[in-house]
Amino acid sequence: MFTIDLDQYRLVDLSVVIKPPGTEERPLEVTLGSLADDTYRMDINRCHSHVGTHVEAPRHFYDDGKLITDIPLGAFLGGATVLSVTDSADQCVTGEVIDKHVGTIFEPDHILLCRNSIPHSREDESAWPMLTPDAARWMVEHHMKLLVVDQWFSLGEDVPATRQLHDILLSQDICIVEVTNLDDLTRPQCFFMALPIGFALDSSFARAIAIEER
Repeated sequence: MFTIDLDQYRLVDLSVVIKPPGTEERPLEVTLGSLADDTYRMDINRCHSHVGTHVEAPRHFYDDGKLITDIPLGAFLGGATVLSVTDSADQCVTGEVIDKHVGTIFEPDHILLCRNSIPHSREDESAWPMLTPDAARWMVEHHMKLLVVDQWFSLGEDVPATRQLHDILLSQDICIVEVTNLDDLTRPQCFFMALPIGFALDSSFARAIAIEER
């Protein structure tokens, strides 16, 4: 029987908690209802597919792109390497910056977890680390499996750069996991998974977790 020795490994929840009513930009509006047996249910009246921790598939960017349900589950889990940006000098994350931080340990078919660890930067979005199209090209060239960013890490300095990054990755069927909290990770590498709900949509909610050595 397969087991995980929890004396040797620990489970780390990397998801953010989603609470109604959400935000104006990302709403989660619910009302309380009941089923035929008088048990409660909550009806989701207004929401979209990018609320909370979520996975984006190619359909997010292309009219004929793959939906979440078209992507094999194996694409959402595997060995992962943590890129922790600690210095504002590295705020503009290029391929060179990634190489400097994790180039010696990143392996083909690994997942890249991007964490903002720049002191006092989280309150000011303009101070967040930002990925560049050059970084996306590095990811493709190094056969990255999945990109994960925490909730204080930007996918580009502006809309055109963000769209270019999406195009580079999603055109290769490399999905993106957004709005995570990676603070509790203590190791440079772990096992990661973010399994999306089986919505035939461009994106889906997911519970992101890591398994790392104690």
